[in-house]
Amino acid sequence: MKESYSGNSLKSGLKILIQNQPYEILFSEFIKPGKGQAFVRIKLKQLLTGKLFHQTVKATDIFYSADITEINVSYLYNNGLNWIFMCKKNFEHIYVLKKFLFGCEKWLTNTSNCIIMLWNSSPISVYIENFIQLKVIDFNVAVQGDTVNSSSKSVTLETGAKVRVPLFIKKGDYIKIDTRIGKYISRVNK
Repeated sequence: MKESYSGNSLKSGLKILIQNQPYEILFSEFIKPGKGQAFVRIKLKQLLTGKLFHQTVKATDIFYSADITEINVSYLYNNGLNWIFMCKKNFEHIYVLKKFLFGCEKWLTNTSNCIIMLWNSSPISVYIENFIQLKVIDFNVAVQGDTVNSSSKSVTLETGAKVRVPLFIKKGDYIKIDTRIGKYISRVNK
């Protein structure tokens, strides 16, 4: 039997069903006006699409928990249609469609550790670590002395992703990337 929650017990991180679709609560605020019925403002993420929503619900509304599990995996390879991961616990292979990667595929290497979210035992999203280290394999030549117009250059990383980095970064350097925003953080000494 699914666990149930009233509107006033909704908390950040909780995964619930709304119209038979899984949502994660990102933010909730209980409001008791001077007059009238109490209500809750919530910010939701639709777990199948990644879209964000704001909704107001009554404090007495009932919601049911979504059957969501998270497993730690390592990225193996992709065949163009599916991205294949290996469960660290039982070495089982898990096939994930590209639409459930939500852009993290451009950061994946064969050493990437990820979390796969399963809904009713089917993968619905993949999360990569917030900070990763990748090797620079190519770069656009910056014109020396042209720091007035640009103090950065575009580089290609080992995964094929392109990011802007400071001019001192060279081919073969390792850099730290924030995968949530896709930006350079720092150079890494290896």
